[in-house]
Amino acid sequence: MAHSHPYAILFCDACGAPVTGEASTGLLIFPRGDQNAYEEPPLCTRCSVAIGVTALERWAEEEEEG
Repeated sequence: MAHSHPYAILFCDACGAPVTGEASTGLLIFPRGDQNAYEEPPLCTRCSVAIGVTALERWAEEEEEG
């Protein structure tokens, strides 16, 4: 039986960099028939902030157009 290391090394799903400290996660939703599949890939701090700010900017743009 293979023994696994108690600490897994996470890599950012967006940029591939090793995630240090606390990992953030994204949320991906995929339709699968009449169900939805959910994934929460790890993100480094830099990508997490960049994705969050971009989402807020796009939301604000839609509100202005609305």
